Amino acid sequence: MKILVIPTTDWIRHPVPNRLNFIFDILAEEHEVYVLHFGLKKFRSLEPRGTNCRLVAADWVAAEDPSLYYLLNAPYHLWKIREIVKDKKIDVVLSTNILPSFAANFVGAPVVFDYLDHLEESASIYYPSSALGALVKRVVRFITRYNLRHAASVITVTNELSQFLHRLGVRDVTVIPNGVDTKALRPIPKEEAKRSLDLSGVAVIGYVGSLEHWVDLETVVQAMPDLDVTLLVVGPGLFTDYGNEIKSLAEKLGVSDRIVFTGAVKYEELSRYISAMDVGLNPLKKMKKNEYAAGGKVFNYLSCGRPVLSSRMISLERLLGDEIYYYDDVGSFKIQTRMILEAGGEEERHRALAERYDWHLLSKTYEEVLEKAAGNR
Repeated sequence: MKILVIPTTDWIRHPVPNRLNFIFDILAEEHEVYVLHFGLKKFRSLEPRGTNCRLVAADWVAAEDPSLYYLLNAPYHLWKIREIVKDKKIDVVLSTNILPSFAANFVGAPVVFDYLDHLEESASIYYPSSALGALVKRVVRFITRYNLRHAASVITVTNELSQFLHRLGVRDVTVIPNGVDTKALRPIPKEEAKRSLDLSGVAVIGYVGSLEHWVDLETVVQAMPDLDVTLLVVGPGLFTDYGNEIKSLAEKLGVSDRIVFTGAVKYEELSRYISAMDVGLNPLKKMKKNEYAAGGKVFNYLSCGRPVLSSRMISLERLLGDEIYYYDDVGSFKIQTRMILEAGGEEERHRALAERYDWHLLSKTYEEVLEKAAGNR
């Protein structure tokens, strides 16, 4: 197949690779995969990752704000997508973006839409509690629902999102959960990993991911005065000041000396950071974006053999059940953390669970959906 991918963000420089990076680097070993490459100004100074896909530059106007970038470049993106589909004889387009996906509806190739999460909230969360955020949410809702209803097929990550899509009138929906590269993320002896990060002799609870307003590190920090732990925060802030808000809260509660912020870490180095953790955290605020989706960081922790403590989210609880731990508030977070630390790890069990969600297995189903859409052209 000849596949054009329209991703959510900069394919090679965004500090946190998402599911499409893993899946299409695998599929590119057997198929001709082109990626519309958005060179977002925010990430231009970062070191690029390698990829098996063929990048097609798609920049016309530079802009720091992501919404403004896609709005200003919309005419160019439409032209570029039409050009690629025609010149490369593209069989199928896989899209996850919002405005560029709208353009893809008019280029003559079948479009498969990967509904990664509740996109209208994902787009508006960068403008918390503002009129602009409310406007972005309404516009994204309209465009996304148009894209979904006109797609040849839709992929999503949980049964809850699948049910949501069916209520919108989308009929051809395939659930392919998030996963992990179990070859890249492997357990390292815990004490060795802790020594390498100057964390020897302390209990470590850790978070890996972006520092943005959909995350609930507030609950974690509020629990820390009553817990004998160090919090390891691995990941960058992207477009908001959420990380600074957490640092201010930690100073106010007198626990800033027990929190380590590493900033962005290369994916190939994550095993060392996760392996230094006694507990991997998935702290999320109560919103549809989090309730309906099940993010990949949970599988990253499991792949390194670490127990997971997550905010109670319906989709994740239905997907993994009692294979991981859940909390509802500050009090239950403290109780669950103490219980996990006292119980110790079950590295082999956690690792075996992660292997059921390896990207190499999930990519086969993904390939089948794309082949079906291309065959029905």
